[in-house]
Order: sequence, then C-alpha cells, then structure tokens
Amino acid sequence: MPIEFTLKHLETFRAVVVAGSITKASPRIGLSQPSISQQIAKLEEVLNVQLLERNRTGVISLTPAGDYWFRAANDMLNRLAVTIDEHEHRFKHARVVLRLGATPALRGRFTGAAARIAQREPGFVKFELIYALSSAELMEMLRMHRLNFAIVRQQVLEDDRSAFAVEHLFEDKICWCVPAEVPTQQLRMAFNPDIDKADLHPALRSYVEIDPSVITRQASDDWFRHNLPFASPTFSAPTFASSVDFVVEGLATCHIPLSLLPNLTEGQREKLQVMTIDSMSHQIMLAMPKHLLTLGPYARIFAALVEFCHTNYAREMTADNSVSLTDLLNGTTPVPYTESA
Repeated sequence: MPIEFTLKHLETFRAVVVAGSITKASPRIGLSQPSISQQIAKLEEVLNVQLLERNRTGVISLTPAGDYWFRAANDMLNRLAVTIDEHEHRFKHARVVLRLGATPALRGRFTGAAARIAQREPGFVKFELIYALSSAELMEMLRMHRLNFAIVRQQVLEDDRSAFAVEHLFEDKICWCVPAEVPTQQLRMAFNPDIDKADLHPALRSYVEIDPSVITRQASDDWFRHNLPFASPTFSAPTFASSVDFVVEGLATCHIPLSLLPNLTEGQREKLQVMTIDSMSHQIMLAMPKHLLTLGPYARIFAALVEFCHTNYAREMTADNSVSLTDLLNGTTPVPYTESA
C-alpha cells in the first residue's frame, strides 16, 4: 500500500484521541474543527478502515483498527521526537531549548529561578514558559512533545510513569484567602452554623469562583457550600492569581494553592490572611521524557529544578505566610494578624 498520509495526519489523529474529542483537540493543536475532521477522514480513507466512533455529544472512542493505529502513531511520533532531541544535542552545538509547562500559580519567583537555571547551561538558546489551567492538559502536551518539562499533580502520572523521569517537588495545600482587615473573631464566627450573615464582614459573604477547567473547582465549591453556605460566588476568575485581586481589594474570599504565595508581591501579601486547609492538598511532581536524562544539559536542569524546590521554594511557601485553618478555629495557634475593630 503506497504511503499517502503524512506525519501531520498521525499527529492530528493522536491529538484527537488524547483530547477525547475534535472540539477539545482544536484549540490545543491550533487547527479548526473542519481541518481536523478532514485530516482524520483522509487517514481513514487511505487506510480503508474506520478509526474513530463518535457519539451524539462528539466524544470519540477507538475502533480496533483505531486502537492499533493510535499505539503505532504514538510509538512512531515518540521515537521521532527522541531522534530530533538527540540530533539537536549532537549536531547543533548542544542547543538547549527548555519548554516548561506549569499552571499559572507558578509565576514570578518560580519562573525567574527556572529561567536562571536554564540560562546557566553553555548551550542555552531559549526558555519557553507554557501555561495550562490543569495538570491533565499539561500531561497531554508533554506526551505530544510540545513540552519537555511539566510541573503536574501526582495523580495525572499514574498511567505514564514508566515513560517519564519523575521527581517530587512539594506538597501544595489549598488555602482559604481572606482580606487582612477581617477580624479573627469574625473568621471564627463565620463557621458557626447559627450565625446571621448580616453580622459578618461583607467580604465573608462572597467568594471568587475559579474557572471550571481548574481541577479543584468542584472541591472548592463544595467547601464553601458546606462550611460557608451563606457565601455567594459573586465573582469569577480564570486563575488563582487573578482571584487574589478581589481579596486584596477587600471584596471577597477565595481559595488559592500555597505555591502561589512566593509569587505574590509584598504589598499583596500584607493585605491577605492565608489559612491552609489540611484536607485539601496535592503532591506536585516534575516530569520529563525519560530519554532526556541521557542528555547532560536537560539532566542537570531537571536536578537543579528539583533542588531549588526542595531547598528554597518549599520553604518560601510556608515561612511566616500562613497558618492552619483548623488550628486558628480551635484557638490553638497564635494569630499573626492585627485584628480590626
């Protein structure tokens, strides 16, 4: 059978399978839905088999032939990516291009440190920071070699661990973030089920709703519904970093990951009270295609990022910046904030 399809057809096919639908794949690979459909149809025509089945909502499933070609395409494209990486290193003066994927909470302090680590390498050419709202999306980009490093939640690595070099970076607790002007006594009163919300600071009656694609959205909504049922999702924001803006202005409370704290300005932190929620946390990992461990610059960058997180960033996340909400409510921890009248 003559080969009448290209690597682009295979890349598009793989992207659709990984994303779960043509609709979801479209913005991730920068192609319109009609273009994707045409490429899949062309591949099916050349192979003379149906690769995908679609239900009424557009969600796809693989036929037996589709499963075979997905595994084959994945293997071919992965081997090609490895070959290109090794070519870049051997024949282009060890050019180092770091494409780091993370969620928007990791900015400022973290990205500056990561860029400096990459820049130390003699063959350094470029540092690319690529954001996604979820670890699942980052893993998808890592599998398709749009990234060579990704910082993700541990859970999304369960099916791929053998293909990647993986190291633990830190535990990331979810925190309740409150305007500094709210008195501590008001914080404790808010958790009294018999409280009249009219007696509470206005900021405690509103919270910032995070984008639905953020993995903690459902848990966050459930937490407010269970603990502060009188609070309304008066505001909405696409990221944790933008959620903080409403709290800084004294308008509402919100949830943020502890890893965001080192990246806030001193002026922002002075206007916040941050309390960790012990029952809401994730283990955060650094993942990189395993073959890059054989290329010295990438192996060194990987090790240096892990060391930075262990020795600096994890400490900055907790040093004098937060208290346990449980301890605060029980009155067993000193209150590090000035209470308003």
